[in-house]
Amino acid sequence: MAAATTMAGGRGTGNDFGVSACFPVPDLTTATALTADFLDRGLRRVAVTFVNHAGAVLVKGVPLARLPLVARHGVGYSPVADAFGATGLIDPQQSLARPDGDLRLKPDLRALRPLDPGTGWAWAPGLRFERDGEGYALDQRGFCARQQAALAAAGLSAQLGFEIEWMLGLPEPAGGWIPAVAGGPYGADRLVEGLDYLTAVAEALDAAELPWLQLHPEYGAGQFELSLAAAEPLEAADRLVAARLVIQRVSRRFGWTCSFAPVVTAELVGNGGHLHLSVAEHGVPLLGGGPGPAGLTARGEALLAGLLEQLPALMPLACALAVSYRRLAPGRWAAPFRVWGVENREAALRLVPAGGGEPAHLELKVADLSANPYLLVGAVLAVVREGLGCHRDLPPPLSGDPAAAPPAEAPRLPRTLGEAVRAFEASPVLREAMGEALQRTVAEARQAEVRRSDALADEALITSTRSWPLTGL
Repeated sequence: MAAATTMAGGRGTGNDFGVSACFPVPDLTTATALTADFLDRGLRRVAVTFVNHAGAVLVKGVPLARLPLVARHGVGYSPVADAFGATGLIDPQQSLARPDGDLRLKPDLRALRPLDPGTGWAWAPGLRFERDGEGYALDQRGFCARQQAALAAAGLSAQLGFEIEWMLGLPEPAGGWIPAVAGGPYGADRLVEGLDYLTAVAEALDAAELPWLQLHPEYGAGQFELSLAAAEPLEAADRLVAARLVIQRVSRRFGWTCSFAPVVTAELVGNGGHLHLSVAEHGVPLLGGGPGPAGLTARGEALLAGLLEQLPALMPLACALAVSYRRLAPGRWAAPFRVWGVENREAALRLVPAGGGEPAHLELKVADLSANPYLLVGAVLAVVREGLGCHRDLPPPLSGDPAAAPPAEAPRLPRTLGEAVRAFEASPVLREAMGEALQRTVAEARQAEVRRSDALADEALITSTRSWPLTGL
């Protein structure tokens, strides 16, 4: 694979699948016809987004009538956007914290969809390019697209789906958090109390053409969960971004604060963002129908063993905030152990056997919604490919609570973001997949978050990102 240049703004891609090959510029006729169709549907403006290294969704809005022009030439965006930290401040120690340079953010018209039809807004995920049209090496969605293309070239396909957990709070009083909807864990009483709200969320998801599987109260006070339908990797990440925007919009209409934060208060369980994954090789599923544990095939065992080995290195992509590691504690149902299990909800990798009309799949339990979904999905795909190319012995599945097992059988995942960053930087698998520049600047972003968190006591740290992503400055 071609290595990325060491320049922060370099053009290396980390593999042989360039952004331009994955995203051909739409011809004018296609773009014009698509624009006319959306105008006929009452849509008048488009939000074009990308997700920066810190996991924040950034946006430029354009009139829909300009979409053909914008799709070809993009809109300007400074590279400094990836130096924004968890609270929006620029960390001066990051190599991207500079005022010069410009990129072009182009919408991917194949993913264009309504966002909020009632107000005339559509949405499209964007990709960033150099001004001369070359793909930007640090573009997170471009990285995900390249890994999806590399997977397909190896005869592999994947379906992914995210779970979204969030908590609703009343307009926050000084120093506290008050749940906006009463009711018990998974309770029908909370469903009834929040029925108007959940109806509005469901209708808004349908209007945004976002297929979903489940929507219900979760365990925590004022907490809800949405399971999105599985899709190809890039589409799955797109759906997560769009669904979060929809949930934020509906929550604001009700006058409530919507938090996707890993930890909202020290007393409550946190919010996860679990990733579900199924993989097939030349159309044959790898995670079911075989002779191994719970139907694993031999190739499925290799895939799982590779993911287990790389889990510590994946952690800064799955859990990007320092406070994420407060959530990853035994007894919080956050799966902080480097083990796999069959339907074990305290194992970092939970194998769900086929049933109920769904294929066998893996659930990455440790992920939360501070993750940039494009970086996480792209990295997981890279690890899947690498795991299938190497032979590793898969340990037996763990039954019961990993906290009760000997540490040698159930080792802990990194306990701090700093520890996780060191594993990430040391991973040759991720370095080869991401390229030096992307891996290094993501590590810089996480190191900035470590420095920010080191200056805060626990309660102040939780409060600083309590309303994530609406943290302010």
